[in-house]
Amino acid sequence: MSRSSRTIYVGNLPGDIKEREIEDLFYKYGRIIDIDLKLPPRPPGYAFIEFEDARDAEDAIRGRDGYNFDGNRLR
Repeated sequence: MSRSSRTIYVGNLPGDIKEREIEDLFYKYGRIIDIDLKLPPRPPGYAFIEFEDARDAEDAIRGRDGYNFDGNRLR
């Protein structure tokens, strides 16, 4: 199984988000292997989240795409 099929992109994150908050948003979809959080000087931030299983990654995309987090619609 390729790593790319288990990794999702999450965009439009608030500039002050913490890795723990991302984990709290996504842990219910499956076991998270890695979170690569990117906070550029100008928001929005983004992250790559790697799940143990590709089906969990797909579920996370379906469950959180468009989700309103702290006034930001996640992509």
